[in-house]
Amino acid sequence: DSHEIYFRSDKTGDKTKQYVYNINVLKQILGDDLCTDLLFVHAFTGCDTTSRIFGIGKKSVFQKIIKGESVFRTCSKIFCSPDKDRDTVESAGCKAMVSLFNGNQNESLATLRYNSLCKKVSRAKTFVTPERLPPTASATRFHSLRTHYQVMVWMGISEDMVSNDWGFKVQGDKLIPIMMDKDHAPEVLLKMIHCNCSTGCNTLRCTCKKHGLDCTSACGPCQEGNCDNMTLGPILDEDDDEEQ
Repeated sequence: DSHEIYFRSDKTGDKTKQYVYNINVLKQILGDDLCTDLLFVHAFTGCDTTSRIFGIGKKSVFQKIIKGESVFRTCSKIFCSPDKDRDTVESAGCKAMVSLFNGNQNESLATLRYNSLCKKVSRAKTFVTPERLPPTASATRFHSLRTHYQVMVWMGISEDMVSNDWGFKVQGDKLIPIMMDKDHAPEVLLKMIHCNCSTGCNTLRCTCKKHGLDCTSACGPCQEGNCDNMTLGPILDEDDDEEQ
């Protein structure tokens, strides 16, 4: 606080203006809590040592914190506290991820992924790419561990932490992030076929029946009536066994 610190923005083109920011002034405007929250936002949304969340920017996450969304404020405090264990960090990370993708806090990431998949498949003309779905619980856990570890490094209180316990593995002489310990989605989901039948799906006109597949909740009008080509019970994400 006794030194004046300034930050100058990059200049990417001849017509791009450069801005100079007084960091001490910004700190006074934001306050100590928001300044600490910046560490969580930057690491959780992706920095040099953590994974980037596809389609999620830093601005949208920081705006949620500024608006006082309780989930993110609570999660930020957990990630910025040195005395939290792995389970607490992983749980907070999953809650933050559900909120990022506008899910309900009473649903798991597996349920959110399933519902998101159904919506996207019902509208898609080709296969739905996995990166457009919320991350799996497995990927989110490792991402959360790395986020917490990086925040502790920035805060200068990581001396007693072992990086291998926080989402990394040693490969050669380098630390490599562990992305997940399960497949991103069952193969059957990635190749899912859906129909838009308005009848009972009991003939080969039904795309699903023609390919020997059951209709699912990703299908169209047939789900509003009596579908003859559907097995009861939802398709579960591979992480449901652990989250229920």
